[in-house]
Amino acid sequence: MKTVLLMFLLSSVGADGEVGASYVEKDSHEECQEGIVALKEILAEPRFKIHYAGCHESTANISEFEHPGAEDEGEKAERFVYLNALQDGKLLVSQAESLSLCEAQLEGSNSWCAISTQKLLP
Repeated sequence: MKTVLLMFLLSSVGADGEVGASYVEKDSHEECQEGIVALKEILAEPRFKIHYAGCHESTANISEFEHPGAEDEGEKAERFVYLNALQDGKLLVSQAESLSLCEAQLEGSNSWCAISTQKLLP
């Protein structure tokens, strides 16, 4: 499996507190860190909460992150539940059937369940 560098962000917005995951492939640690700094500035509003932001090698093949455009308004993107875990500095991403089943698999402070519109590809 190919190893890539992923900028990994866990954030929530609004009162419901649902945690969402975003994954963006980067070419270098420097580029990834710059992306995190930029995101923290953009998400500095009180309505956003960043739960985790980091740059990690991963073998996860994930579809590109896309912001919904005006043409997508009113449409709900397909949502996936992922178990995200850091092991030996690497980010492991696996799909879960539901948020409750994912949360039952959590192992310590270096693992999180989150919702994402990005697809985990074969």
